[in-house]
Amino acid sequence: MSRIKSLIYSIFVAPSKKYKKEEFNADYFSKLKLSPDVKKASYYRDFFSPDNALDVGCGIGNLVWGFVKFGIAAEGIDISEDAINRSSVEIRSLLKVGDIFNLEYPDNRFNLVNCSDILEHIPEEVSCDIIRNLYKITNRWLVLNICLWTEKNARLDPTHINLHSKRWWEKKINQLGFVIIKTPDDFPSKRNAFIIKKGA
Repeated sequence: MSRIKSLIYSIFVAPSKKYKKEEFNADYFSKLKLSPDVKKASYYRDFFSPDNALDVGCGIGNLVWGFVKFGIAAEGIDISEDAINRSSVEIRSLLKVGDIFNLEYPDNRFNLVNCSDILEHIPEEVSCDIIRNLYKITNRWLVLNICLWTEKNARLDPTHINLHSKRWWEKKINQLGFVIIKTPDDFPSKRNAFIIKKGA
């Protein structure tokens, strides 16, 4: 029954909602625990071997913090000043408030660009433009984690306005001409991860 409800939500309810950046306030991030994400950072270090990385939609900066622990030159950007103000003072200077609709970075700037749990909050009609812009600023790897309509929390977060299947997203990415590589079985959040290799 919950799966049917999620499908109905993704088709009829989510698309009727509007993107409102003010929803990503202190309350939205209040339940997140401040801790370096060393598990994901360690995996990404070993798999992608980046010298530098950008986390787009970094929230309170846990992944950036994890990267820094492993000596990776990492930066983060998020729409929410409240989120960044909650980050560790150890890495706060590496984070900045910014808009995914206007990423002001040079082309091919980063070895790795990560964007987790962001595209489901972005209007469908600009999804491809966002992915294209993320792709521009990496010179090797782009990793997208996108909440799918089949996931338990898909309809529990009222800011989810762009919910689709994994196949739908794969088709969109392929239409852009980008190459999705096979996701390893032990990859973090494998079920909703898309690993895009630039120049493949």
